[in-house]
Amino acid sequence: MNKILSFALIICFVIPVLTFAQEKMTEKEAQAELTRIRAELDQLNAAIGALEAEVEELRTSVSGMETQNATLNDKVTELRDAWMRCQWGRYTVVDGDWLSKIAGMRKVYHDGSKWPWIYEANQDKISDPNLIYPGWVLLIPTLDQYTVIPGDCLWLIASYLSIYSDAKRWPDIYEANKDKISDPDLIYTNQEFVIPHD
Repeated sequence: MNKILSFALIICFVIPVLTFAQEKMTEKEAQAELTRIRAELDQLNAAIGALEAEVEELRTSVSGMETQNATLNDKVTELRDAWMRCQWGRYTVVDGDWLSKIAGMRKVYHDGSKWPWIYEANQDKISDPNLIYPGWVLLIPTLDQYTVIPGDCLWLIASYLSIYSDAKRWPDIYEANKDKISDPDLIYTNQEFVIPHD
């Protein structure tokens, strides 16, 4: 048993020594290996430098694209606003008009208190809301919702300047409110309709 243990200890000690002896290099071989590793390290550092330059270039490119994207989003918003303004109704001022009178007209808002909407939409023309002049064409911002008043029908609502200014578009109101309108010829006072603007 002791012999076996002694033999095992010898094997455990001798094998690593032999392995180390086999891996042991000459100084010349070690210098060559060191030179090779340094050359490899230089290549890797050069590759890292090139990748860092490429990453920086990509960051600059992404930054430029983000700026361009923000500019395009601003342009889209501007165009959407311009398109919406194109959909707005137009009212030509006549003698004796004032903003709350115009807002109170059935074909406009049927509510004189909404005059500030007209004022806000026409500040390029109106510097003083108490001074408007005959011949001016005022923009009438459209409504997104409409409450039915006595005497209304879908084609009449569609013709209002604050809706579509076009009676032929009554089916747009009908289609958007089928949950409330079972018969397009039957609508009731105080019904609330969604007014789609696509």
